[in-house]
Amino acid sequence: MGDHNSLETYVSLTVQLYHDIAQCYPNVHESQHDLRVLRSRVDSEGIAFLTKTLPMLGKAIDFALHSEQPLQVLGFKKKSNTSIPLFLGWLIELLFMSDGYVRDDLDITALRHVRQFLYFSYKLSLPYEASTENSAIESFVRTEDELHLLLEFPPEVQPIIKKARLFISRLFDGFDVREITPRHGPGSVATGEESGEKSNFSRIYAGLERVFPFTEYFVLGLNQVSDQYDWLQSLVPMEHATAKVVLVPKDSRGPRLISCEPLELQWIQQGIQKALYPWIEQHPLTRGHVNFRDQRVNRALALSSSRSTNYVTLDMKDASDRVSLRLVEELFGGTTLLEGLVASRSEYTQLPDGRVVHLSKFAPMGSAVCFPIEALCFYALAVAVLYTKYAPARGRSSQLGGRGLELAEERAWAKAAEAVFVYGDDIIVRREDYAPLLQYFPLVGLKFNESKCCMGGFFRESCGCDAYKGVEVTPIRMRTQWDHRGIRDAGELVSWVELSNSLWDAGYWTTAESIKAMVERRYGVLPYVREKFEYTDFSNQIKLDVSSLIGWYRSHVNESVANKRRGMKSRFGPSTHTLEYRSWIVRPVHKQYVVDGWRECLRVLNTGSKRSDTGIYALPRRICLRRGWAAA
Repeated sequence: MGDHNSLETYVSLTVQLYHDIAQCYPNVHESQHDLRVLRSRVDSEGIAFLTKTLPMLGKAIDFALHSEQPLQVLGFKKKSNTSIPLFLGWLIELLFMSDGYVRDDLDITALRHVRQFLYFSYKLSLPYEASTENSAIESFVRTEDELHLLLEFPPEVQPIIKKARLFISRLFDGFDVREITPRHGPGSVATGEESGEKSNFSRIYAGLERVFPFTEYFVLGLNQVSDQYDWLQSLVPMEHATAKVVLVPKDSRGPRLISCEPLELQWIQQGIQKALYPWIEQHPLTRGHVNFRDQRVNRALALSSSRSTNYVTLDMKDASDRVSLRLVEELFGGTTLLEGLVASRSEYTQLPDGRVVHLSKFAPMGSAVCFPIEALCFYALAVAVLYTKYAPARGRSSQLGGRGLELAEERAWAKAAEAVFVYGDDIIVRREDYAPLLQYFPLVGLKFNESKCCMGGFFRESCGCDAYKGVEVTPIRMRTQWDHRGIRDAGELVSWVELSNSLWDAGYWTTAESIKAMVERRYGVLPYVREKFEYTDFSNQIKLDVSSLIGWYRSHVNESVANKRRGMKSRFGPSTHTLEYRSWIVRPVHKQYVVDGWRECLRVLNTGSKRSDTGIYALPRRICLRRGWAAA
């Protein structure tokens, strides 16, 4: 799990963070005890104490906050006759009474501090053991076996499925899945083509051909057909499509399983996804309630509900892996979308150990339509469950009359739809509405991660926002390994500079400056910058503003004065007409491919690409460092 020098770096930064927190509490007397325990436990448990044991304590605290149950701590000695652990006890007792129940006067600043310390290393990307890989694969297979046995949904859930299907039919009234513009995705494909080879279609799938004929969706038109007739004749007919599951590093807990789809299927899936996102996000039935590209709605609700407790946040277990093909067929039956989804779906997948599995799930994570379809399944089912709660009772229906009943039912639909918010597998519903969801969802194979469902107390968590009584208490986390071999790496530099800047903003100044010194010993002096650059890593796709310098953001610093004192080379930019500095800049890595003119033209037209360098492709998830001039 990393070399000794790397472990010492993580421990040193954790100790610095501890001191940053402790200095906010001048009456602390037990800090030396905590540091002795930290050192001793790291010596005996290694990095796992930081990445697993401390986060387990954090999860126990979170669970007590949102479950309204007393704090249950495992693996730590407790203060005499209390539920409070000795380790960090001086801080944790500001959150809980001696019996483990949440204090009425809980110190929210102390909560933010304790969560920051306990979760600091939780997302650290580290090598993991083969047993962890095997466990992830076997979990995937077990879920498949469970879905395969779910041949029929129980009678009591049939009315819910019927209402959910009606809702989806209304949602996709007028939607034609054939009116899509296919496109390539950024990820790897099961058939092995690299970025610049993805237009080299070589297979024709029977199911895909029935809905998306090759000569309509994979070529520019009849001119290309006549010009490249030999190529069309050489296409390999395929009866079934087989995806490929790969293990992708996630964090210290182990890998994430991602599906690489066959090239031709991915081309169509991306087109369907591109059509689905705006349709769903702008449709009156789902607008503002089902989101795919903006987490702000769920984050804002989590924050406000942590104060009002009007809404609860629900977390799905193995979300995409538990959405069965059978469920999708039931819910989307009668729409043109269903035939497109089934036609572009892989029926089999190859596991990392070579086994081939027949898929009972609709689509694994990695399919371009996995995210929107799972979100719609959750939303439609939740709305259907709540509709049955709000709809007029049978006895009253006969009293309302035809028009009155119709209006009452429409009001019930509207009330149900307004009560649910979904982003992927993050679901938010009103506090009085969550119980029937816990009852009905498992009947169709879906499970909740109840330890992460925030249904009581004042703690809420959704879309990366952790909140308590209207205050965000989301911790800042180390994510990228620090390589003590001294190799300069773009991802490492960007990640650690971003970490330092975030810690400084949050008031952990000593830790932020320690990281700054550590980085500059390897990469040289970096400039102070006027604005923070953005760095995120969604599905291993690095996104950042490459027009900005990588540098230190400190709100109190005059960057031009500070950079001059530090000897940074500067000039007046000939194109930007502003002061520029010469330092590290991140750029994507490109590769030149020999491309076919017809197929390259199809790619450019379908993606709206404006790049004029034919055959030059940016490699996915690859960035490099270079020296250059840019404004701070």
